[in-house]
Amino acid sequence: MPSGIYVAKKLLKRMHMTGTLSMAVRDRFGADHHELESLFGSVLDAFEANDREGIVQLWNEFDDRLGKHLDAEERFLIPQVFAARPREARTILEEHWHIRSRLVELGCRVDLHTARLETARGFIDDLRAHARHEDEILYQWADGHLPASEQRTLVAALTAPLQDRLHSA
Repeated sequence: MPSGIYVAKKLLKRMHMTGTLSMAVRDRFGADHHELESLFGSVLDAFEANDREGIVQLWNEFDDRLGKHLDAEERFLIPQVFAARPREARTILEEHWHIRSRLVELGCRVDLHTARLETARGFIDDLRAHARHEDEILYQWADGHLPASEQRTLVAALTAPLQDRLHSA
């Protein structure tokens, strides 16, 4: 199962090779969704193998990465969308609240070794639906309306945690 450092190195290498450190918001956040889903796939693999230590380690990494992803959206993107599309921005924030509450609930169950595979699979299904919604509401809007300098700031906010993890490894 790939470690988070391996995944981060792979993503940053791909971004440098393709010049995507300055890619469109939709592409960059979509890539992050893909990486988060891959990491969560490793969590599910650990569940299926009944690898309790692996579950805890991978869950903590997933929780941290998803939290940083949500933080970047809430700090840099949602306020911009809110000015133009307040109803949609509020809906995304409500979804974030729901995701964070599920993260806490599942995190407690992971810590207590009472989390169930079916619950984890249901959570990833919710995340996939949310990702599709964000693509339709946030990312397409950002690529069409945010100035290039703000897009770069947003992409950098999402990329910085990956670079920090590599430097601390």
